[in-house]
Amino acid sequence: MNLRKVSANALSILSSDVMNRATSFVLYALVARHLGAHEFGQLTLSFTLFYAFQVFAVGGLKTLLIRQVAKDRTQTARYFLNGCAIVMLTSIASIAAVWAFVYLMHYPRSTTMVILLLSFGLLPYTFSAICEGIFQAWEQMRYIAYVNVPVNIVKVVATFLLLSANRGLYTVILVLLGCLLTIAVAELFVVLRRFPVRGASLDSGFAWATACAASTFLGIDGTTAIMASLNVIMLSKLAGETEVGLYSSAAQLLVPLLLVYTSMAQSIFPMMCRKIDPGYRSLKQIAEQAMELLMVLALPSVAGLYFLGDRVLALLYKNPAFVQAFPALRIMTFVLIFQVFTSVLGQVLVASHREKITLRIVVVDTVVNLLVGFPLISLFGLRGAAIAWFLTRLVDCIQHYIPAAHLLSGIPVLRLVWKPVVAAGCMALYLALPAGQVSLLTGVSATVIYGVALLGLAVWASGGLHQFKEKYRPLLSE
Repeated sequence: MNLRKVSANALSILSSDVMNRATSFVLYALVARHLGAHEFGQLTLSFTLFYAFQVFAVGGLKTLLIRQVAKDRTQTARYFLNGCAIVMLTSIASIAAVWAFVYLMHYPRSTTMVILLLSFGLLPYTFSAICEGIFQAWEQMRYIAYVNVPVNIVKVVATFLLLSANRGLYTVILVLLGCLLTIAVAELFVVLRRFPVRGASLDSGFAWATACAASTFLGIDGTTAIMASLNVIMLSKLAGETEVGLYSSAAQLLVPLLLVYTSMAQSIFPMMCRKIDPGYRSLKQIAEQAMELLMVLALPSVAGLYFLGDRVLALLYKNPAFVQAFPALRIMTFVLIFQVFTSVLGQVLVASHREKITLRIVVVDTVVNLLVGFPLISLFGLRGAAIAWFLTRLVDCIQHYIPAAHLLSGIPVLRLVWKPVVAAGCMALYLALPAGQVSLLTGVSATVIYGVALLGLAVWASGGLHQFKEKYRPLLSE
């Protein structure tokens, strides 16, 4: 695996995802500070439904487009034009589905209006998804960052100014819609100018075949979206918008690292698709290196949030009410470990044309989430939702590991994780020791302890400093 190229592509995707999802994270914080927990819950519920229905609007086409165009770039124009035609229809259908869902759920009028207004963003979002699929298939992810970063900076600034001027939640939603439209127009312009997408014609037969081929990915993404939104929807009906806000305030602290996972997985996916060899040796090597790197990031984050999460919640949201989410955060933070394996091994299954296994996995996940979530949330509310998410992600991780390990002839988990586990243990021991006032210095000191311990273990395991340099130099020089 060429670490420099993968890192550059991952950084481009990450910068885009960070500015899309992390600006949503900032919006949550701004709304929480200026408008309160109830409005925070309304915004969270609206975003949850938007993210769920955007999956159906895209129709599974983005993943299929990346895989097919990465293999044969001469098909770029054909997939682009017919893909745009398909998502225009599916996005309109998804907007109608949002309206029907809200009607059936009987949410309060103010919550309903926020959800319906945001749903119009599904149409421009789908065109952006097709364009970004082209960028990823050509491994030109930098264009995603070029468009998304400045637009999302404007989004944050505009939201801050509006909320500072005591504007309500509706004006924030209008800003979001304007940003989605701007991104779609800009990315379409780049695709038309920089990529060979002209000359193709609409082909109803090809479009239908493409939609059918993408149906498995739609099933995977759609079921995943339903599963991801179940806890929020159940909380909204069984507890209320305030509990939704507390649950989401905890979940949002995991977003930065989950974005890194997603960016890494997306950046190595085209490479995985091209390096399918007998025995899957290259695929196994790429997957192992990615999981080892992500685990190095995951374990100190888990330790830090487990011991210092209440301070982080108080610092971020500037509202003592959100510290009530700390017990739930302690449970949810362990999901970061499971997601290391899920994010990478999920790409292994899709790259090796085993997406039907992935579909089965997410269906089981959804059933498990529903079966454990409803009673747990009914009995324990916010903490029950956190436990349900933990159990669902554990089942998800196991289901990904078993078929991937069989495909790759085993995955040396202990060899991949023992060094960061020991180093994170040193960090956790330091944080668990009784101390005085916890400050920024505490977090910095814990991070330094982790880094020094990890480096020492890596050098020792390599047989010395010279051997350590020789082992890791190829990753940077390939």
